[in-house]
Amino acid sequence: MTNKLSERYVEIILDGGRNTGSFYEGLGFDKIMLDDYDELSQFCNWLDKEIGGCGPINIQPLWTAFNNPTSLFAKQTIKYWKEKLSIYAKL
Repeated sequence: MTNKLSERYVEIILDGGRNTGSFYEGLGFDKIMLDDYDELSQFCNWLDKEIGGCGPINIQPLWTAFNNPTSLFAKQTIKYWKEKLSIYAKL
């Protein structure tokens, strides 16, 4: 897959998370290319378990971080969004 999620996949992931409360569970198998399913399902699982969520503003940076986990950008992005989203988990 490319370095950037397509707008279609962004909509599918965000809609699935919004509708089910879980990006992984909301990922519609019938809506994505079979070749992309494994990577997208791993990303959605990672969003649920490691990050705690995402939205339109951070899905692309998180996708980049997911695909380059050892880069400085990834480490900073992951830390930043985990901290931001942890505030909402406490409410």
